[in-house]
Amino acid sequence: MLRYLGQLLGMAGKIIVGGLLIIFMIAFGGAILSMQNGSSVVTPTKYAFLYGDSDSDSRLLKINVAGPILGLPPQGVPGPLNFLAQGAGTYGYAVKDALRRAADDDSIDGILIHMATPGGTIYGSMAIYDGIKTYREETGNPVLVYIEGMAASGGVMAMVGADSIYADGGSLIGSIGVIGGEFYYFDGPVAIDGGIFGGGITTDKGIEQTVISAGRGKDFGNPYRRPSEEELATWQASVDALYNQFVTHVAATRGISKTTIVDEMGAQVFGNGQALAYGLIDGTRSWDAAITELAKLAGVED
Repeated sequence: MLRYLGQLLGMAGKIIVGGLLIIFMIAFGGAILSMQNGSSVVTPTKYAFLYGDSDSDSRLLKINVAGPILGLPPQGVPGPLNFLAQGAGTYGYAVKDALRRAADDDSIDGILIHMATPGGTIYGSMAIYDGIKTYREETGNPVLVYIEGMAASGGVMAMVGADSIYADGGSLIGSIGVIGGEFYYFDGPVAIDGGIFGGGITTDKGIEQTVISAGRGKDFGNPYRRPSEEELATWQASVDALYNQFVTHVAATRGISKTTIVDEMGAQVFGNGQALAYGLIDGTRSWDAAITELAKLAGVED
């Protein structure tokens, strides 16, 4: 049987999985329950044992990617503000660091990325991808992505570095596209009403706004003027370049033609069947079946 460990890493918490029904829950202070020669030892180090066969030397590490994918974790934020910031989503560079440290741990036989995300930043998503890619190259161990519910946009960008990708039933996968921001123009606003439940704007060409700025287009996005054709063209070119990079990235890693992604798939999300047909995932698996598949890839299925 496999031995299950876990690392407490905020929303990118790591859990080594496998085996039967020995479960420990450790929630605060980075405390860790590790198993040494069959005895339980609490140490302020890396992993927490969750369940499985505590006598096994075979270990699989589970890393959570849940919620919006951000970049670096907050640093130097005191007290309760730090707690709120840590709950904002998954920090891609924290996941990358977790994978780097896992690569230095010879007791880990494989990684399971537990993914449930609508996407997020490009840099955070690519940090996860780079971490997965580097871990595989340095260790030769398998990485399997298990999708529970959704892996969209940045989630796809991150997950394609894995050896295998499986989704639980009823999941949504896709949204290969880039949103470059939304800009508004209020034609002749006369009043801005904050109100008790939020703001509103009344327009009748009765309010003027003056913005002091230097550099053409510095106030791009100012809702009191329309963006110029030059500004829109510049912004669209930037978004197009990022989209092309995204398409090229998925095409190269999953063996899907760029024409298929652009002309057929677009930026839509797909259910399991369509995602499998397009090659975004390798099949539908339950949680237990995904663990079993990773164990098989790692050569520790017994």
